[in-house]
Amino acid sequence: MFFLSVSSSCFAMGSAPSPVIIEAAAPSVSFIRAIGSSGSGDNQFLYPRDVFIGPYSGSSTGMGNIFVIDTGNNRIEVFNSDAAFLFWFGGFGNSQGKLSSPSGIAIDFSQNMYVAEKDNNRIQKFDINGNFLGEFGYFGADPGKMMEPLGIAIDSWGKIFVSDSGNNRIEKFDENGNCLDLIGGFGMSPGYFNLPSDVAIDMEGYIYVADTKNDRVQKMTTNGMPVAVFGRSGGGDGEFHSPAGVAVDDKFIYVSDSGNNRIQIFNRDGVFLAKFGKTGIGQGEFNNPTGISAGQQGRLLVADTNNHRVQEFKVTPHPQEL
Repeated sequence: MFFLSVSSSCFAMGSAPSPVIIEAAAPSVSFIRAIGSSGSGDNQFLYPRDVFIGPYSGSSTGMGNIFVIDTGNNRIEVFNSDAAFLFWFGGFGNSQGKLSSPSGIAIDFSQNMYVAEKDNNRIQKFDINGNFLGEFGYFGADPGKMMEPLGIAIDSWGKIFVSDSGNNRIEKFDENGNCLDLIGGFGMSPGYFNLPSDVAIDMEGYIYVADTKNDRVQKMTTNGMPVAVFGRSGGGDGEFHSPAGVAVDDKFIYVSDSGNNRIQIFNRDGVFLAKFGKTGIGQGEFNNPTGISAGQQGRLLVADTNNHRVQEFKVTPHPQEL
């Protein structure tokens, strides 16, 4: 088990001068395992930037499989639910099915996999077994174009949201890659971003954006209306240093507080509940955690990027939250 904390910070629209302190029920967190090591072989990674827990099965995959964005090796590695290596696909390049600095991954209800490529400035679509299906996006600032896309998420209606970090916006696409909307732009006010690095979507349709250089997370509607802003620069509870990843389940928001080498847990309103992790190479310690994925029954995976591994945890709600 790790830590517990009950002080909470929540910043509504606009920014508050100091955290709001309330009593909150903190979940407990248990370390399950570390996956991978440094290298280029099977079950090895170089600077993995994202991870996704697959809720569906395919001909070569099972429910609960783990998909890792192995950024430095320009590939996707796939593991079963027990973290046994299955296969990888990709490889360096800019042709169909090849990858250059892949940075984010999401899977829709039809078992289509979408991969954001930072250096190729595009999204590639694969089936659940890694077979190429299509692509969209290319370098630029016009609608449908991208500059260093990092994170990606898909809502319950199949709409695709991409954190277009170089353009400081979130782009919304349909399943065929047609641009539907642009959310944000550069700035510090609610609804604007400074290097949005990741995006997540809950079952109610709210989106959550890791607004990295503004040291905060924003909660918005899928049409881009700000709902809440939480976090500010610092190392205290509810404060961030370059948050680079965000995930959400039916109870909590999880944030990779990358510069502070820890994970912070908030309720769905952005109230701080708990934190775990510190700088290091041991179990539950991190070196630049980035992508994060929340699965069923409290399963949580973190891309521990500079330690060249993925760590898995179990999050158990406080009894009063059950």
